Amino acid sequence: MSAFTITRDTPLSVAQAWAAVADLGAHGDVVPLTRLVLDPGPPHVGWGFKAGTGVGRLTIWDHMLVTKWSPPGPDVPRGALHIVKTGQWLGGWAHITIEAAGAGARVEWTEEIYPQVDPVPRLTAPLARRLGSRLFTATLEALLRRAETSARV
Repeated sequence: MSAFTITRDTPLSVAQAWAAVADLGAHGDVVPLTRLVLDPGPPHVGWGFKAGTGVGRLTIWDHMLVTKWSPPGPDVPRGALHIVKTGQWLGGWAHITIEAAGAGARVEWTEEIYPQVDPVPRLTAPLARRLGSRLFTATLEALLRRAETSARV
């Protein structure tokens, strides 16, 4: 399998961009037909969640585990998080970094996603990259757009 990367510059500060993108519960608000079940408390290494995408009984649950959680701070102008997919249906990982860029921040989201049972990876990999890139670009755009709109108010 191979990963894809999405990069987006935003006028938000690194802290504001982190707050928007690292609010993992908000991802369920912007991904179509998706609902989330989160572990209690704030995210940290070892914290998990599952995302159900679909309608009714035709829902695929994607289980995920946070393996890196490094928020930006006053002395750390960069944030990073890493999530590993651990469910029976989907495998892969996501790595997101947020750092200063010009007057704002740059978000880089690299993801690899694939079916756990994949008899023909050379056919499914390009499709997973294409669909995943579209889905996660739209997700990132929606999360940042919401934060940018709030920051202007």
